[in-house]
Amino acid sequence: MKRRRRKSSVARKILWFFLLILAFTSLRTWYIQEQESRHLDQERQQYQAQIDTLDAEIQRLRDTLENITDDEHIEAMARKNLKMIKENEWVLIDIQNGKE
Repeated sequence: MKRRRRKSSVARKILWFFLLILAFTSLRTWYIQEQESRHLDQERQQYQAQIDTLDAEIQRLRDTLENITDDEHIEAMARKNLKMIKENEWVLIDIQNGKE
């Protein structure tokens, strides 16, 4: 009878050992997946911010493209970038600051 008990005791120890290993590896796998999930969520948020920024830039460029042929837009760009004035206009220059 003692011998039978020892066999079952050894079998139980082996069973508990494998159950412990199984539980440990399951927890380790869960922990690694949680870390990876958090990392992927952060990357997704960063990419979404980039997408939003690029969408805003695309919309601004579309608006510019629609308005680029308007006479008012052409006149504003000529005045701003080329310092052009109309025929009967005067340009006043602030001598102290050197600004037009």
